[in-house]
Amino acid sequence: MGTKLSAADARAYEALDRLLFREWDPIGVSTLDGSPDEYRAYLPQFWQLLRSGAPETEIADYLAEIERERMGLETSEAHRMDIARKAAAIISGGS
Repeated sequence: MGTKLSAADARAYEALDRLLFREWDPIGVSTLDGSPDEYRAYLPQFWQLLRSGAPETEIADYLAEIERERMGLETSEAHRMDIARKAAAIISGGS
């Protein structure tokens, strides 16, 4: 990521990484014992959106853009909103 995070931010960043891999997982690699870094390339922008206080709809839209433009598939809007809510909770310290 390039910058030194506080211990709390580092834990949140790692939790977001796990959230993307285990729960967002649009291509299903976590169930196939895939590489846990599969979605890590999307994490810095995901982090920035969350840290800037972007609305959950914008976070879900970011995930949809990745799915469509980089993966050629889509999960449901409800799934992306669920991930956005969980991510926001992680950032706010609720998870």
